[in-house]
Amino acid sequence: MRQIDYNVLVDNCEDIINTLEHDSMRSAGKMKMNAETISSLYKLLPIYKDKVVKVKPTPKKKEG
Repeated sequence: MRQIDYNVLVDNCEDIINTLEHDSMRSAGKMKMNAETISSLYKLLPIYKDKVVKVKPTPKKKEG
């Protein structure tokens, strides 16, 4: 199974939020379209940020 890099995930979420907010400033219709997505990303962001702190590197196996 793949390891999730939460630092990259948080950066990507913040980039998506900034892009959608910038795009929404240009048109009220786009704001209405993007509102649910932006709201969902803002709800997910603290969850991902908590995971960044809690993730510990896997210990290396000792031979012998």
